[in-house]
Amino acid sequence: MKRKWIISSAVLSGIACILLFLIINKVHYPSPPIDSITPKEIVNKLNESNQQLVEISKDSSGTWYVINNLKEVNKIVEDFISEKGWSLSKIEGNSLFFERQGELLVASTEMWTNKYRLVKVPANFESD
Repeated sequence: MKRKWIISSAVLSGIACILLFLIINKVHYPSPPIDSITPKEIVNKLNESNQQLVEISKDSSGTWYVINNLKEVNKIVEDFISEKGWSLSKIEGNSLFFERQGELLVASTEMWTNKYRLVKVPANFESD
């Protein structure tokens, strides 16, 4: 009987240690749609920055950013892109449509977790 208690407590302790490890290391974040960065790196970049919108990955198709999930996400993204001369023309769902000199740019936001949102801006954003 005593042996059963020892085994049961060892198993429960092991499960508790695994759960604690998962919580501490934030393994519970879903995989991002970007292969070049881990969820923990994304959260660390945002937490270590004093910017609201933080670049997390860049490739030939565009740039990914992370932002805290705030009510004013669209306004923050609009202000950021407008700094490069783009004008917001409309918002449809998670997409923000911008125009500049007859050119169209579509930035998309994606709920990553309840706390964080990912933003993808196409590569033509910074071209002049």
